[in-house]
Amino acid sequence: TDKFIDKIDASEDESLIKFIIGGIKFKAYIGSLNDSFAGSWNGTADQGRADARYLYESFERTVSTDFIVPILSDATRQSTWTKLQNLARKTYPVYKSQGFHGQTVNVTIGDLFKNQPMIITDLSYDWDNETPWEITDGKQAPFYTNVSISFTVLGSKPTSGTKVYQNI
Repeated sequence: TDKFIDKIDASEDESLIKFIIGGIKFKAYIGSLNDSFAGSWNGTADQGRADARYLYESFERTVSTDFIVPILSDATRQSTWTKLQNLARKTYPVYKSQGFHGQTVNVTIGDLFKNQPMIITDLSYDWDNETPWEITDGKQAPFYTNVSISFTVLGSKPTSGTKVYQNI
């Protein structure tokens, strides 16, 4: 595992939250964090009624966030790009002799989510026209990457009495 995040200057480290996706530790600037809860209902006509009767069918919880991953020095360049590549690989299928399957990731974002199993449903990297680039040959790449990621939360059966944020 990459221990780089543990070596950051101590005074700076005190202002950081834990931000780990699939074992990959990021030093990042979070732009937004959204947590959505969606129950699915099915309306069916009932004899003698003009309005439908509704049956609760399923539940899904999704988390999405966008954040900026900076390259703060030449010494961190390679490890930062490795982390971004490893995160993208978490969306790839895993092939086995009997077919393929997707990957789950454990997500930690401060104390809101601690090692919470999730699946990545969408991941994108963005470099807008204001993004500065390194111009040295062999290193020509952006200094920071805007990351947008969405997850479906996995876990135990939610019930009306279940805590929403287990760790707070």
